[in-house]
Amino acid sequence: MGKYIGCDFGDWEDMDRSSVSECDFSSARLQDCRLLNCDMKGILIPKWPCFCLLNPAEARDFVISQQWPKKIGLTLDIYTDSDRECVAIFGDASVLAKESGLPLSEIRALLQIIPGVNIVD
Repeated sequence: MGKYIGCDFGDWEDMDRSSVSECDFSSARLQDCRLLNCDMKGILIPKWPCFCLLNPAEARDFVISQQWPKKIGLTLDIYTDSDRECVAIFGDASVLAKESGLPLSEIRALLQIIPGVNIVD
């Protein structure tokens, strides 16, 4: 529970044993938070307007090939410019909506086309 901004959960170094497993983030608000070197099985993610981008580095080519509203494109560029140790990154669409002036429904439609995006209702 709670609101987390810019937090890293997990370890950069140890790929054999993660310090994050079986975590329930479903009641949390996560913005610009990363999960490092962990297995996403057993990790419960927050509900919309939060969203999760799994394996953000793998979505990089898709993200940079698209035209995005300025603030959203900048955020997605940062999210996908990640090392492989980052297995997931969380964003808060309500923050993107406020910063871009777009409605949440439009933000959701944009996010849903990105490979690896996970949105829970």
